[in-house]
Amino acid sequence: MFLVIFLTFIMWLTGQVMEEGWPIMTDFQARSLHRLASKFFTVTLFVMITTGLVMYFYPIYKKIKAKK
Repeated sequence: MFLVIFLTFIMWLTGQVMEEGWPIMTDFQARSLHRLASKFFTVTLFVMITTGLVMYFYPIYKKIKAKK
């Protein structure tokens, strides 16, 4: 979970730098970091969504199976 929060912050920060032009880093640095972080962010978010769906639907599946 902390990885998603950290990566979200990095994605937000680099996005703001590219949009607003903050003096924290250059536009090229922001684009490179954003491109690099997006790969990890996508994988991490997909894993969290998948495990969340499993945790949501597994009890429902168990109830349906127990009724049969």
